[in-house]
Amino acid sequence: MSQRDFTEVEPEGTSELPAASRQLFLEKVRQSNTACQNGDFATAVALYTDALQLDPTNHILYSNRSAAKLKQGLFSQALQDAVTARDLCPTWPKAYYRQGVALQCMGRHGEALAAFSAGLAQDPTSQQLLSALVEASIKSPLRHNLEPTFQQLELMKLDQSPFVLISVVGQELLAAGLYNSAVTVLESALRIGSCSLKLRGSVFSALSSAHWALNQLDKAIGYMQQDLAIAKSLGDTAGECRAHGNLGSAYFSQGSYKEALTAHRYQLVLAMKCKDTQAAAAALTSLGHVYTAIGDYSNALASHKQCVQLVKQMGDRLQEAREIGNVGAVYLAMGDFDSAVDCHTQHLRIARRLGNQVEEARAYSNLGSSHHYRRNFSQAIVYHEKVLRLAQGIGDKSVEARAYAGLGHAARCAGDYAQAKYWHERQLDMALATRDKVGEGRACSNLGIVYQLLGEYDAALKLHQAHLAIARSLQDRAGMGRAYGNIGNAFSAAGYYESAIKYHKQELTISKEVHDRSSEASTHGNLAVAYQAIGAHDMALLHYRAHLGIARELKDTAGEACALLNLGNCLSSRSEFSEAIPYYEQYLMLSQELLDVEGEAKACHFLGYAHYCIGNYREAVRYYDQDLALAKDLQDKMNMGRAYCNLGLAHLALGQLDTALECQKYFLAIAHMTNNLNGKFRALGNIGDVLIKMGETEEAVKMYHRQLGLARSNRERAMEAAACGALGIAHRLLKRFDKALGYHTQELTLRQEMSELSGECRAHGHLGAVHMALGNYTHAVKCYQEQLERAQELQDCAVEAQAYGNLGIARLNMAHYEDAIGYFEQQLATLERLSTPTAQLDKGRAFGSLGDCYDALGDPEEAAKCHEQYLSIALKLKSVRDQERAYRGLGQSHKSLGNLQQALVCLEKRLVVSHELGNPEAKAAAYGELGQLHATLGNLEQAVSCLDHQRSIAQELNDKVMEAEAISGLGQVYQQMGEYATALRYHQNDLEISEHLGMPQLQSRACGNIGAVHEALGNYEQAVRYQEQHLQVAASTNDQLAKTLAYSSLGRVHQLLGNRTQAIAYLTQGLCIAEALGRRDEEAKIRNRLGLALWANGDLEGAQKQLEATTNLLENIRRESRNAPDYKLSLFELQTSSYQVLQRVLVGLNRQEEALVIAERGRNRAFVDLLLERQGLGDGHTKTKVNGTRLEEGGPNSLDQIKELVNRQRASVLYYSIAAGFLYSWLIVPTKGIIKFHSTSLNENATESKCEGNESQLTASGGLLERLVTSVRDSLGVELSPCTTINEDQYPDDTLSERTGFLRMVNRQHLMNSSNYSLSSLFSLGSVGGSVASLQGSTRSSASAQGSTRLPKRKAWKGPTCLHALYTLLIQPFEEYLPTKATNKENKTKRELILVLEGDLYLVPFPVLRSSQDNAEYLCERFSLLSVPNLSTLKMPRSRKQDTEQSVRSLIVGNPKLPSAVTEHWGWRDIPQAEQEATMIAELLQTQALIGNQATKEQIIGQIQEAECVHVASHVSWKLSSIVLSPAEVLDQSQSKRLYITDANEEDETSEVSITAELPPMSEFLFSAADILSLQLSAKLVVISSSHTRDQQGWATSDGLVALVRSFLAAGAQAVLISLWPVPDTATKILLRAFYSSLLQGTRAARYVEYIDII
Repeated sequence: MSQRDFTEVEPEGTSELPAASRQLFLEKVRQSNTACQNGDFATAVALYTDALQLDPTNHILYSNRSAAKLKQGLFSQALQDAVTARDLCPTWPKAYYRQGVALQCMGRHGEALAAFSAGLAQDPTSQQLLSALVEASIKSPLRHNLEPTFQQLELMKLDQSPFVLISVVGQELLAAGLYNSAVTVLESALRIGSCSLKLRGSVFSALSSAHWALNQLDKAIGYMQQDLAIAKSLGDTAGECRAHGNLGSAYFSQGSYKEALTAHRYQLVLAMKCKDTQAAAAALTSLGHVYTAIGDYSNALASHKQCVQLVKQMGDRLQEAREIGNVGAVYLAMGDFDSAVDCHTQHLRIARRLGNQVEEARAYSNLGSSHHYRRNFSQAIVYHEKVLRLAQGIGDKSVEARAYAGLGHAARCAGDYAQAKYWHERQLDMALATRDKVGEGRACSNLGIVYQLLGEYDAALKLHQAHLAIARSLQDRAGMGRAYGNIGNAFSAAGYYESAIKYHKQELTISKEVHDRSSEASTHGNLAVAYQAIGAHDMALLHYRAHLGIARELKDTAGEACALLNLGNCLSSRSEFSEAIPYYEQYLMLSQELLDVEGEAKACHFLGYAHYCIGNYREAVRYYDQDLALAKDLQDKMNMGRAYCNLGLAHLALGQLDTALECQKYFLAIAHMTNNLNGKFRALGNIGDVLIKMGETEEAVKMYHRQLGLARSNRERAMEAAACGALGIAHRLLKRFDKALGYHTQELTLRQEMSELSGECRAHGHLGAVHMALGNYTHAVKCYQEQLERAQELQDCAVEAQAYGNLGIARLNMAHYEDAIGYFEQQLATLERLSTPTAQLDKGRAFGSLGDCYDALGDPEEAAKCHEQYLSIALKLKSVRDQERAYRGLGQSHKSLGNLQQALVCLEKRLVVSHELGNPEAKAAAYGELGQLHATLGNLEQAVSCLDHQRSIAQELNDKVMEAEAISGLGQVYQQMGEYATALRYHQNDLEISEHLGMPQLQSRACGNIGAVHEALGNYEQAVRYQEQHLQVAASTNDQLAKTLAYSSLGRVHQLLGNRTQAIAYLTQGLCIAEALGRRDEEAKIRNRLGLALWANGDLEGAQKQLEATTNLLENIRRESRNAPDYKLSLFELQTSSYQVLQRVLVGLNRQEEALVIAERGRNRAFVDLLLERQGLGDGHTKTKVNGTRLEEGGPNSLDQIKELVNRQRASVLYYSIAAGFLYSWLIVPTKGIIKFHSTSLNENATESKCEGNESQLTASGGLLERLVTSVRDSLGVELSPCTTINEDQYPDDTLSERTGFLRMVNRQHLMNSSNYSLSSLFSLGSVGGSVASLQGSTRSSASAQGSTRLPKRKAWKGPTCLHALYTLLIQPFEEYLPTKATNKENKTKRELILVLEGDLYLVPFPVLRSSQDNAEYLCERFSLLSVPNLSTLKMPRSRKQDTEQSVRSLIVGNPKLPSAVTEHWGWRDIPQAEQEATMIAELLQTQALIGNQATKEQIIGQIQEAECVHVASHVSWKLSSIVLSPAEVLDQSQSKRLYITDANEEDETSEVSITAELPPMSEFLFSAADILSLQLSAKLVVISSSHTRDQQGWATSDGLVALVRSFLAAGAQAVLISLWPVPDTATKILLRAFYSSLLQGTRAARYVEYIDII
């Protein structure tokens, strides 16, 4: 290096330097240069360093200091300064020169050449750099190749061309394998440029090769495409052919097979065009490889075979041999093992003939791989050993290393890990000896896999990390991907799944980057395994499916089979067996295609297991049979035993106990043959389990004892513990609880000694179960608490949840419901952490137990929610047993809520499910509960049938307790039916069974029931005797509740006997016990009876006290449990009775005003309950708003509040109350208060002063009133035959009787039948005729006839005498106090009279009541009448909505079509008049009516909530409070639509039950009050027109009428009109047409419907 090198450029410093610093800087530079020239390089370096401190970004100073350091021999530091100078000024050539010199001095010749070339790219004219490049080339190891080339270039006068020189150097670097340096040099040449396309093309080709070698495929492909473009532009066909071949190979490596195919096809075409057979052969070979990769084996074979023919023609035997080997590889990929071996044998034969031992070794290696593929590992090892001997003989280290790899792989797959370890260690030694980094990486990878299989995970990880480091140093992305994958597998094997996932993700990224689809597929599989291990099943399934998709894309049958099996196993691990089965089936088919018998057996095993787990036991048997047959073919004793075991379990599940036992015995025999201890132990246990199912528990105990002996003789403590557990369970079933406790204690001790926490958990659970069976709930809780603690130590969520559930059940049995709820909620929270279907099922059962707790706590609404969730889970998981339990719980909750129809549906479904379950105990229980519910609903014949079925099953099972329960239920139903002799027979049979069983509780129940029947028969002495026995047995068992019932019954019977003192004494004792027990329902009943007894005994004050306490108690019960069935079904009647009797007592005490307050208070209860239920209010709510008005539950609680209500109405009020056989009436006048009270007996033989205390007499409706209403109906022509209509000419004109007078009035031109009258008048007609009960507040009768046309005066209709009697009974006592009609001309309006009605009073035609005087006016002519159920409703005005639409949203229904079975059974015939009525009204309202089949319940529920006007012309079932509609499908059914209560073996029985079974469920065609109540209505008007017919059970009843109308009003309807009896068609048409016309015209109709009359 000349001295000039230091002073070529004098650094002047940056312009930012201050003047003083600049002077110092220049001085330092001058001194440093002088030092260099003097050879004092150390001083120069120091001075340069000082100058750099003044100007640290001066690249010249770094360059100069680099030169000085070179002179000092500090080459690394010199290189560092040169690189810094280059980085500070990348365009300064001198920096590259300095870098090149430093690298050359360090012996890094390739990098030095790259640096000089990069400098020339910056300044191609630099002679210094050019000379340095040539000098460095001559001094490099490339001298022998480059020196002759430089001489040729000198002759060609190209030795001064930087492009040519650099291109030559780059090509040599590429050939020497210095790829990074070659890339730098060649890219520098391109930056210098050349006008020669051919030279540029050669550079592009070389660059593509360099990037290819560096595995930088995208860059390689880019340069190949430029090379191809130049070849095309030059018309160089051979070059174009070469470029296409290179591109094809690059695309193939990238995994872009479509592009690779295109490129190689072009290559082949161009090679044929050039007649270059060598290039054509290369193209065919490449095409074959691509076709193989995409699974197109037919084309792959064709390509390789064409290549074989071509090289044969060329006479290239070596290439022929290799190509035949390629054909063999394709056959192997196709699974054609024999053809593959033939090809590789030919390959071997040709290699031997050629004497080419390297090729011979390759052929042996391929033969070894073929046998490896067939899992014939021993033969594969033989061939690989031949490869090894050949390699060692010829001294080819690379072939030797390949032989070691093949031998290690075969030994590993054969399970000989020690030998595999030895071979792979030799492979590694060979790679290290030859310094083959690629081979070293592969050896590390293989050896790491073996260490992983040996369980030496740390060693495995170190080896895989070494492989990763080597791949990274080589920039081998594919190798890095494999290393990441192996590291991930090692972490998975070690249980570190999160780490495994991290590495597999990196592997996946690289696989996608290098387009290695096969690696990508396997990586998806590895990721899936890791995700599945941590419970992330959704992610696992995602990756398994990706694996499957890629395997199918690549037509990799083996990979596809693996993915299918993994998918099936993953789904099975989640217990999603139904979803797993299709994958197992596909795996089975692929295994059969691949002739993989072991895989086929595995598929059959998994299919059998999956079908077994979902309850398809027959399918499980079929697949286990196949598994067994395949195991026999393979002579695999272990799998034969496994198959027999599983087959036995499947037969056991099918109930084929003999076959199951035989299979388990075979399993035991095979276990003995193979001396398999685990198999023998399990077989004995399975045999014991089968024997228990066969009822041979004693024999099962013997098997478990053999298990125990086997375990002890082999000193297997775990087996001994399991045997003790099985023996404990068996003895628990035999009710030998002491022995059960002993064995489970031994089990626990053994588990504790082994420190096996999971076994301890089970043992504590078993002990808890025994204590539960003994009723030792406290001990059971302790055991379950221990179980919980062990589960928490194990962090086993499943066992922890089980323990919480056990604790909850124990607390539930202890009646500690709040604690039980807490445990069940903890169980649910724990199960949330699990996602298996087993956990889901446990979650459902926890919900069921929670529901039981809430039922016990009296919260049926919450209980129903829990049972619904249980049912949802049971249905989803298709668990029939759990569906049965869920339906039972849900049915009980609905029963508790009073939703009896829904309860009926649930219990019917439970019965169906119990039949599917095939469990006689479940069927019997279902029949029993269904029978009880039918009895509650009054379906007594169906109740009898159900209970009779329960009794039959109980007798078959020899279950006397269940039989007694069924008989008791039958007795109670027959008692309800009034068949007391039959009831008595059943109860006596119940008593006999209970005495035989020695069960005092059952005896107590039977005695009480017998006493009740005798009481009903009037055999009071016998009733007393049995009730005393009832009391005696209850006292002996200290059954306080039974004692309460007995005291209450004795008090009632003695009261009937007139023994009032004894009655009071018994009732007082019963009251004390009921209070102590907190049984408020029983307390209320006893207080009521005690009040009656005291009243009968003349103690009115005492009676008042007890009755007031009764009503207060019942109101509290109602508020706290307003949906409880006791309140709904029995306590409601008791409360009504209490209010009535209390009124009688208060009147007896001459406190009539207080009696009025009590009447109003009692009257409020039913409607407030309905509205509160409609609002969905919970406990604790005492007030709610209904239509904008706040409704207080108590209503008016004082006389002052009642007066205030009446004052606000400014109308007189006639308040009627039917009180225990008496009719009380109060006339209340605004501002004056009560001005008249009237009392009259409705029982002709009763007197107010005397009371015998007979409850039936006191609670009965008034006989007098009922008789008068019946007489009125009969007189008015209401008593027509069922389902007939009234014809206008039915009666002759000249007959003028009470009956025909009314009919003539409504049939002819009577003034009240004129269509010219106002809407208000027409509704008066409804009241007059009794045909339309205006249950709406504006029954304000008006006699205005302005503008009407009068017909000639006829003789006035006086009406039947019963109308006069009703007038006398109801109106006459107040005649002189009633307000008179205004007479002034300005005010011709009538006074308003408010009638407060109840019961049969609603059926009284008040508008046509009049006195017997000839000139007397009808009540509707004197007053505008308004009927209400209570005074509280008067303060509930309806909100008014302003209509913005002209049309009225209407729902019109007429003549729903009914199936013939319904028509025949119920008598509801077709009514075309109703259809005509609906059509007429639909035309008026401009809408479409739902007629016939269209009038389904589903359709009506879908439309009614949006309708403003609803009109239904149909049958009405007054008994069921339901409107009759059309079922969803009207068919003449010949078969039962649902399983009801008939058995298959009773086909010849003809009973009413079997007839019912042919009917559709009533819920399908009855639109009940409950259905209506569940809706949100916005209707201003609802009209129910049943005037064309009536129910076959009789005319409209007050109960049915009230229930139906109240439901509409509570649902939101503003007005409801219902017809009560048949009316002639013409009258109906006139009335309805006039009504709807007025409604549409506005004022009068709108005024009519803006009020409400609430029933």
